[in-house]
Amino acid sequence: MPKPNPPYLSHDTDRHGNVRWYVRVSGKPKVRIREQYGTQAFWAAYRDALSGRIHVKPADTGRRVIAPAQSGSLRSLCETYYRGAEFKGIDSTTRRVRRSILERLCHEATPSGKLYGDLPYRQLLPRHVRAMRDARFETPGAANSLLKALRQLFTFAVNCDLSDTNPAKEVPYLPPVRAEGIPAWTDADVENFKSAFPSGTMGRLALMLFMELGQRISDVHRLGPSMMKDGAITFTQWKNRRRNPITLTLPISEDLRAVLTAIPPDQETFLVNDWGRPFASTAAFGNKFRDWCRAAGLTCRSAHGLRKHFAAKLAERGASDREIMSMTGHRTSKEVDRYTRSASQKRL
Repeated sequence: MPKPNPPYLSHDTDRHGNVRWYVRVSGKPKVRIREQYGTQAFWAAYRDALSGRIHVKPADTGRRVIAPAQSGSLRSLCETYYRGAEFKGIDSTTRRVRRSILERLCHEATPSGKLYGDLPYRQLLPRHVRAMRDARFETPGAANSLLKALRQLFTFAVNCDLSDTNPAKEVPYLPPVRAEGIPAWTDADVENFKSAFPSGTMGRLALMLFMELGQRISDVHRLGPSMMKDGAITFTQWKNRRRNPITLTLPISEDLRAVLTAIPPDQETFLVNDWGRPFASTAAFGNKFRDWCRAAGLTCRSAHGLRKHFAAKLAERGASDREIMSMTGHRTSKEVDRYTRSASQKRL
C-alpha cells in the first residue's frame, strides 16, 4: 500500500506531465513547493509553508516570500543584530560570513522539526548550543564558527538588554583537527615555487613580499609604492583596522627594494592581476595565489603557511618572541609560540 503524504501535502500533474506539489491548509492560500520532491530543500520549504513563514503574493506569481520574523524569535534577534552598529562596524568579509552562518542556522530544522529561527531566543540554553555544536563535530571549524557567531550575537543581546545571559559563552570550542593549524612552508616548498616562477613574474614578486615582510594575504595584495619611504614600508594591517588598528613600519631588503623601485610610482599596488589592475579583493588574490601554488605542485600549501615560514625563520636566527611580534603585528605571543615551535626544536 502506498505511503500516505505528510499532512496538508498534495500534488497534481499539469498538461505537460510535470508533477506540482502544494501545501493546502484550511483557511489559508494554497502554497506551491517548487523544490524537487524528496530533497532537503523540499522538506524545508514544506515546513516553512506549514509554519506560515512562506506565502504567495496576491498576484499569484508563485514566488516564495519569507514572512516577517516572529517577535522574540531567534531570527528576529538576528535581524536586530544586523541593523546594529556593532554588526555594521565589523569588517565586510567577517560581516558576510557571520550573517551567512546565522542565516543557515535559522533555516535549519531542530530534531522536533521546527526551525531554529522560529524558536524563542530567551529560552536558548547552553545545552541547546552544545547540541548545535556537537551536530557539526565532523567539521570542527564549522562548529567553532557557529559557536563564535552565537557568542557575538548574544553578547550584543546582553549589552542591549535584550537577553540576561549568553548561552554560547558557556560552551567551549571543539579542538581543531590539526592542532598546529595550517602547515608552514618548508625550504623545499619555497625552492619549488621559485623554480615555477622565475624573477620578473608576478608569482615571484608575491613570494618575495610574503617571505620578506611576513604579512597576511589581506595586507600583501594591498601594499603599494605610496607606502615606501626611506628604505621601509609603512602600512596599517587590514585585520582589526577598525577596532584595534596596528600600524607597522618594516625594513625592505636591498633585493626587494630593487624590484619594488622598478614598479611605476603611480601604480596603486605592487601586485596586479592579469589585466594590470589591483586585485579586487583578498579572495580574488587568494584564488590567484592558489593557482600559482598548484602550478608549482604545492597543492597543500597556502599564503598563511608562508607567514608561519617567515616567523619560524626569524626564530631560527635567534629572534625573540617580542622581536617577531614587532614584525608580524601579533599582540600576544600565543600565536607566535605556535609558529616558532618547530624552530625551537631545530635549535635543540
